[in-house]
Amino acid sequence: MPTIITLDDVLWIRGSLVRAHELANARFREAFRPDLPPTAYLEMLANALFETAQGVHLPANGRVTYAIDGTAIAPKIPHVTIERTPAAVFEYWLLTSEINASAGWSMTDVIATPAEYDAALRGMQQPQLVRALVGSLLPAAEWREDGTASLEVTLYTRAQEERIERRHLMLDTAQELHFHSRELLAEGLGGR
Repeated sequence: MPTIITLDDVLWIRGSLVRAHELANARFREAFRPDLPPTAYLEMLANALFETAQGVHLPANGRVTYAIDGTAIAPKIPHVTIERTPAAVFEYWLLTSEINASAGWSMTDVIATPAEYDAALRGMQQPQLVRALVGSLLPAAEWREDGTASLEVTLYTRAQEERIERRHLMLDTAQELHFHSRELLAEGLGGR
């Protein structure tokens, strides 16, 4: 059974993302020169994300780098250590989502409190509730004996339509996150 991640842990992890952006911005300003490679800021940010993380760690001397292939930019993340806690699974998912968002894949917004859920609903065009909320909006995760983990997280997404959903993800032993399923909670007509 997944363990609910505390709001304090969610807020701390979110704060570490903010601290990482501040750290990367300061480093970029200090290092800026016209001949910096185009991936310099992305690499500074990705590595700062791991530096400010609490439960996810790069190997000694390990660094995140980016490869450019035509118009695609892809992060290369070495095999990391993920502490065997529910909060670390959530933190790993947020870190990798943030790293991929920096490379052009846009992340959805995590909803962890009733106020965030209410704000997402209020921002939607013609919201329709699909499923009543039962239980917590907070993320929940579980480690298994085989080294895999599951993660449940409530998200606000905006593509062609707006959605609030509870996603279920799986983390395999190769540290790949896979979409497992989702429960639609609410939807609207368009993005913001």
